[in-house]
Amino acid sequence: MNAVLARLYREGTVVYRDGKRRPLCPPGIPADRGEYLFRLIRDRRPTLTLEIGFAYGLSTLFIAEALRQNGHGHHIAIDPYEHTRFDSLGLRHLEEADLSSWVTFYDEPAELCLPRLVKEGVRLDIAFNDSGHLFDHVIAEFVLLARLLRKGAVLVFDDAGLPGVERACRFIATNRRDFADIVPSSRGGIIQRILDKHRVLPPPAGPRGGSPLRGFQKVLDEDPRDWKDYAPF
Repeated sequence: MNAVLARLYREGTVVYRDGKRRPLCPPGIPADRGEYLFRLIRDRRPTLTLEIGFAYGLSTLFIAEALRQNGHGHHIAIDPYEHTRFDSLGLRHLEEADLSSWVTFYDEPAELCLPRLVKEGVRLDIAFNDSGHLFDHVIAEFVLLARLLRKGAVLVFDDAGLPGVERACRFIATNRRDFADIVPSSRGGIIQRILDKHRVLPPPAGPRGGSPLRGFQKVLDEDPRDWKDYAPF
């Protein structure tokens, strides 16, 4: 954890330009979720990553710090409310941590930004979705992210227990055979440990056994469904 992140979590608040203090989390992600993203980036060593939802820049700080320690890679962050609702604090935190050069920020809705990235031929290795959490928004963003993610890439959803996100993840797990759930291994032994070296790091379990994060790996280049395919979810 870099010094800026350490200070933010220690203080637990952010200071707006009007002098008022507001809680850090939410909307910021808790430290354990950020640490998972950091470990995932360090482990996978991606070339290009992307997140939807920026706010105070906490997840971006974890991701960009991991890229800096990797020595390569770049990150894209998308949030239409950074300069209004969040007082540009995320961008200020990036500058303070000397991580701005690792990040390209887009001040626009994801449903407008992502199609342009698709048209430009952008290919992602890891994506993190922490946007508005409405079911229709999450699904629309997923459809576009699926086009951007290369085979083998990883997609992580935050707040996976919220109804809209949970329902969207159920659709993906049930209907999108080009994506596979990332789950912890249930078997032990030497062979399993060898296999685990090549597996995607699963999200950490929450205090009650579930996880606030849910991950998928793109296992096929294309969605194999026929036009009439549908599985209830």
